[in-house]
Amino acid sequence: MTAAKGLHRSSPMASFVLLLTFVGVVLAVPSLIVEGAVLVGVVCLAFVSGERPAQSLRRLRFVLLFAFVLFVAQTLSIRTGQALVVSPLRITTGGLLAGGQMALRFLVILSASGLFVRTADPDRLAQGLIRAGVPYRYGYLFILALRFVPFFQDELRSVREAQRVRGIDVSVRSPRRIAHAARYTFVPVLVSGLHRVDSIAISMKGRCFGLHAKRTASREEARSGWSLVALVIAGLAVAVAVLAVRGRWV
Repeated sequence: MTAAKGLHRSSPMASFVLLLTFVGVVLAVPSLIVEGAVLVGVVCLAFVSGERPAQSLRRLRFVLLFAFVLFVAQTLSIRTGQALVVSPLRITTGGLLAGGQMALRFLVILSASGLFVRTADPDRLAQGLIRAGVPYRYGYLFILALRFVPFFQDELRSVREAQRVRGIDVSVRSPRRIAHAARYTFVPVLVSGLHRVDSIAISMKGRCFGLHAKRTASREEARSGWSLVALVIAGLAVAVAVLAVRGRWV
């Protein structure tokens, strides 16, 4: 069993504050420098948390593809600024800048959210939210959503392995195969998810979930140096954002 590294050792609440800070900074400050710096920070945190570069790229391959689509769409649709290419398509400096900002913003939000989901313990996060004053009913809904992310990933992997054993090819290589892939992949995963939801609802009803207005935490959160590191990084991100606004960074 490998020892926990990086954000795995941080408290979920500190990681949650870091996630909100990253997302808030890239949404509030439209700057390539700031968004690029935040993205580099997310990549570094993933590396020190034990993420393998090849595995991370494989997880983000569709995110990278969609970010490229956003970049191209913004570049071709925005015509402000100096024209760099006139024919056959008009490309301007304003379009390139807007496309880069949109793509980086999308990458930061998705990569930071994925890192948070993979490193934060849902049970500890639920207890932290309860201590912070969030009603445990709403906190449990948030944690349940986090738990379903790895569940659907495992179910999708199991369905694809079963299809591979049966010789079914569900790769999407043309628009016609989208319905084929949805029939043999999306439907089984959805049915499995509905069964899981049904079992959770029966379990909650059997335990009289929501009967009491308040709920106590089962354990105290241990202090960790990585929690302080996460909060310091969040503070640095805010400081960089303030400097970018005052200095009008591009």
